[in-house]
Parts: sequence; structure tokens; C-alpha cells
Amino acid sequence: MTAPTVETAPKYHLTSYGCQMNKLDSELVESKLRQRGYVAAACEADADVVLINTCSVRQHAEDRVWSKLGKLRVRKRSEPGLVVGVLGCMAQEHKRYLVARMPHVDLVVGPSAFGDIDQTVEIARSKNLQIAAEREPARTRHEVRGAGVLSVDQGMSGDTIVRDVRVRPHRSQAFVSVMRGCNMPCTYCIVPTTRGDEVSRPIADLVEETQRLCADGVTEITLLGQTVNAYGRDLTGQNATLARLLRALHEVPSLRRLAFITSHPNFLSPDLIDAMAELPKVARYLHLPAQSGSNAVLKAMRRGYTIERYEARIEQLRNKAPDIELHSDFIVGYPGESEADFAATVAFVQRIGFAQSYVFKYSPRPGTLAAELHDDVAEPEKERRNAVLLEVQEELTGAKNRALVGKVVEVLVEGDSKVDGRFSGRTAHHRLVHFATTDRELIGQYVPVRVTQALAHSCVGEMLRHDAAQEGAHDPAEAAT
Repeated sequence: MTAPTVETAPKYHLTSYGCQMNKLDSELVESKLRQRGYVAAACEADADVVLINTCSVRQHAEDRVWSKLGKLRVRKRSEPGLVVGVLGCMAQEHKRYLVARMPHVDLVVGPSAFGDIDQTVEIARSKNLQIAAEREPARTRHEVRGAGVLSVDQGMSGDTIVRDVRVRPHRSQAFVSVMRGCNMPCTYCIVPTTRGDEVSRPIADLVEETQRLCADGVTEITLLGQTVNAYGRDLTGQNATLARLLRALHEVPSLRRLAFITSHPNFLSPDLIDAMAELPKVARYLHLPAQSGSNAVLKAMRRGYTIERYEARIEQLRNKAPDIELHSDFIVGYPGESEADFAATVAFVQRIGFAQSYVFKYSPRPGTLAAELHDDVAEPEKERRNAVLLEVQEELTGAKNRALVGKVVEVLVEGDSKVDGRFSGRTAHHRLVHFATTDRELIGQYVPVRVTQALAHSCVGEMLRHDAAQEGAHDPAEAAT
């Protein structure tokens, strides 16, 4: 049998919503499809297989998926051979509804079953092509139905995939999943339900994958886990911790930056603080979600720490690594959050001086403990608190950006800026910097940029001599701020 050419090979289109873990999962799915001979379609309309990798953490992400599925239902009336698949957290959470009420959906695959996704897609495609060959042009609702939904929520995980390291959006950057699942009892979060218990990967496997990525041009690795600094708790007898993993990966010669997200305050341990302080390749920022500045709200959320404990850990970190910038997440309007609770959160944010925070209005997620509580903070009040906290954070971020004006920072160039004629990239502190250039060869390289202007969420600068970027040191100017 003759292998398909690029022109005749089946085409796929994959849309990914949500967190960095979803983005990496999408890369792994693409790896499997390409290994089977599928090619990426130029656009969704040209695809034989349309896959949506979904997120259940926020309602907005789910709403976008339902809207897209409605449009695909219309398209499938005229293209019965089209394969439509829902992957990820929504597939796990809403599989019964998808199977029963979405007859045009052919695949419902949970995040723990990506390891043989190519085979699952091929089965659905073969059945749909047979149906399409036998069927008259679709005219009725019944004829929108495909070959029958393949619902898969258990099987080979994405971490069993022999990763094709060439499948990634940025040549110099890559995500690496160090663990999946979460064992934390946070009342508002659906992740333990959709992704299951913590499962960590051995250090040797992660070093091997990182070496292959770096051999293909990667210089910046971001380690991913729902609670990444809890890494290794399930690897009995292996003495695996995130600190030990960082030290092992730090030895990969061509690696220049090493970051990790997302962390939990309870696992910011002394050995991890020491590793962050001692290893120059480790990025100089830490994403450590606090969620609230009120002990009463933290207790209701079952976060497992107090504000005093959070601040004590930050003091330990800043004593050892004073140049580390802090990023956080906050939820406003959680059930029972009083005006005094919210005021405590505002004061906490100002006291810590976060470089960046993501602020979300609370919305109940079905299947969580918090969804059983009375959602007693009115929507207009949630909107107000959200706006107030964002304004406070913008003031802090703006002040940090203004402190950089006149200083030289090392920027990893990521690509085109949203402003025409400029490129953008990030520093080791994760600050976004825009600068003017026409040289696309700079993408993926480290260049020195003198900051000339501070914006609300980013900086603008001018690139200096390109050869200065080859020295590869973290810039002390930014660290000093």
C-alpha cells in the first residue's frame, strides 16, 4: 500500500483552550497524529479532523467550546465524513452530555487517554468515511450523526507518548510535563476531578526529554504540573523532588533558562528555595497563587495555609534570592467573602508587591464543593472587586516597569509584537519587552535591550549590539530592581 503524500494525507486542525498543560497536551496529540501520517490543515475549514482540546476551569472557556461545537454541527450536515473530537477536561466532565446530546461529536477523550489518540481518531475517520460513501447528502437532523461517539476517559496518558520534539510553536522554547493530576482539596477547583491524582515522571525520563528538546534548538524549558512543586511525592523511594529535578536539568549544557509553574505555597520548601537561589539558569520569577488575602476565605477554600504562613515563606525566599519576582492568582467574590475580607486581600497584594497577578471573579464549577455553597456575592460587586484589585496590581506592575527605564535587560525574542514593526520577548523575570527590528533571524535568540519606556503591562526598548547577547549571563541591572 502506497504511503499518502502531503497532498493526499488526511488533515487535522486542533484548537486548544486553557492552561499551559493543555497547550502541551495539544503538542503531544499532534505528535501522535503526525507519526500516523496526518498533516496540519492550513485552516479549520480545510481539515478532515477537527479536534478541540478543552478547559473546565473557567466558564468562559467552556462557552467558547459550546459555540464552536454548534458551528461544527452545521458544517457536518454537508460533510458527514468530517471527524469532530472533544478532548481534555470538558470531555471528562461533560462526557454524558456530549455523548447523549451532541450526535455530531465523534470523539470524547479525557486528558488521561491521549496516549493512543491517533488510533482513536483513525477508527472514527474510517467509520465516518464509510457512512459518507453510503449516505445521500444530509438533509435531516438524524443524518448529522456520525458513526457513534467513541468515549475514552482512561487509557494511555500523554506522558507515555514518545514525544516528537519538533512539534512545538516556538523553536527556542518548550513545555515539559513533570507530573499530572492534583491531590489538593481546594473547594473551587475541578482539576482533581478531570485530571485525577498526582502522577510524577521519573527524573531520568525528564532529563532525557529535555536533552532531546535542547538538541533540537530549545534553550528555555518550562516545567508543568498542576501543583508542580509537589513533584515526586508519589515516586516512592526515589528521593525525587522539584529541587533535585532542577539541579539535574541545570546540567544540560545548552539549556539557558529553566522555569516551572504552577506552585502551591505549602510546598515552597527550604531545598527548593536553595535551588532557586543557587542555580543561575532558573528563571527569576515564581508563580505562587495566594487566591485570597483573608484567612477566613483561605480556610473556606481549603487552601491549607494562612496569610502569615504565606508571608513567612516569601520572607525565606527573599532572604535567599532577593531578585526573584512574585506572580500570583486571586479569586474575588468567593461565597462568604465580606468587604473586610476583600480589603485584606488588597492590603496583602500591596504588602507583598507582586510583579503580576491574574484576578478572576468567582464562578461556581459543577462538581466542586464550592458549587454547593450559596453564591452570595452579587455580580456587580464581583465586578467592582475585580476592577479594584486589577487597578492595584497595575499600579504595582507599572512601578516595577518604570524602575527598569534606562537599564539593559536580556530578552529571549519570541516573535512579532502586537505593535507593527516590533518584536517582543521576555526577560528572565518574565517581563514582556517590545523593541523595533526587521531581522526575523533574531527569533529564538537572546538580545540585550535598553528599556526606554514603561507601559502598564510591558516595556519598550531599543536593541543594543547583538553580539552582547552571546555572553549568556542574567542581567544584573534587572535583578537589582
